[in-house]
Amino acid sequence: MRHQDITNDNDTETDTAEEDDITETEETTTTGKDTPPDLTLSFSKLSYKRLPKNCVKFSFLSLNSVTFLAGISAVIISIWMLADNKMMSRLIGQRIYITTLLIIGIFASLLAIIGIFGFLKRKQNFLIIYIMFHALFLFMIFVCSILSFSLFDKLTKSIHQDMTNSIENYRYLDWVAEAWDNTHRYLKCCGIRSHDDWEKHGMLIPQSCCSTTVDKCLNMTAEVVYESGCLNGAVDFLKSSVHTVSISVLLVSLALFANLFFALAARKKFKMYPLNE
Repeated sequence: MRHQDITNDNDTETDTAEEDDITETEETTTTGKDTPPDLTLSFSKLSYKRLPKNCVKFSFLSLNSVTFLAGISAVIISIWMLADNKMMSRLIGQRIYITTLLIIGIFASLLAIIGIFGFLKRKQNFLIIYIMFHALFLFMIFVCSILSFSLFDKLTKSIHQDMTNSIENYRYLDWVAEAWDNTHRYLKCCGIRSHDDWEKHGMLIPQSCCSTTVDKCLNMTAEVVYESGCLNGAVDFLKSSVHTVSISVLLVSLALFANLFFALAARKKFKMYPLNE
């Protein structure tokens, strides 16, 4: 009799446990139906908590080292282009864009140093500055991308005006003469819109407009010079660079986003990095 009572008690406990499991299952199902999962929280846990610390360290330091080297390269190229009198940029007056490249190169190099120093020394303030400037830089790229749609027409007018101003100084400034001669040879063009521009400004057609052998260009006439003007050639040259510039901007944006991502991850994982590591 006692054995039967114990058996009944066990059966009762088993039934109660099964009912509790069923109730919990129903509650979980109901919760899953009524409350959608928080994707933002899930992504945050996936991105920060599951990244190995060595992956964060290696990726952050590698990306910023590449950024530093790219910034130094941009500085060197910009200084070289600004100092070279033979560059076509001197003629079409686009030194402001080269100067912008110089500033961006300096900015990127300094920001990379700040990020590396803040990461290695576990300086929260440096990383906060790093993150803020990266976010600002991404926003500026987004705004500039929108504004660039209306920039090309203004740039064409600016090139035409700069060429008109410089052609008048062909006989007086050596760097203008060098720039025009190199532009003629590089773009295989003559004048602004045609070789007639030289006659309009009271000058002979330069020897650099020669489209044939030197012996046939002793007397510069319309038959031996390039037919197209340099304005169209300069615009076509800029158009050919749009594809390269677009890819460069995309790569820069991805690099900035990656740097920002790993900087945020580093701040979350600072406690995991002992100072002696």
